[in-house]
Amino acid sequence: MTTPLLDTDRIEAAARALLNDKITAVRVLAEARQKRQDAKTALTDAERGDTTAYAAALKAGWTADELKRVGLDGPTKRAPGRPRSPRRSTAAATSTAPTVAPESSTAG
Repeated sequence: MTTPLLDTDRIEAAARALLNDKITAVRVLAEARQKRQDAKTALTDAERGDTTAYAAALKAGWTADELKRVGLDGPTKRAPGRPRSPRRSTAAATSTAPTVAPESSTAG
């Protein structure tokens, strides 16, 4: 009894076809992810431009109410720059200092 010969070229071609389908799917996924990242970057840039332009309009003399009346609500993101921290009152700042009790004048 003879052992049948395997057609290695046909097997290799079938394996390559399967791999090519997988590679194509991964390529399509990678391209979609890149488009998504590009869109996120474009949105971030547009939001930054919107907040900067809104701040410039306020600085030019427009009020937030006037801008809203003409159809321009405030930006959804804050203007770029250093985040603002809440201001502390001077009374609160001085009351947090430790107090030293006066020494007793009774001598023993």
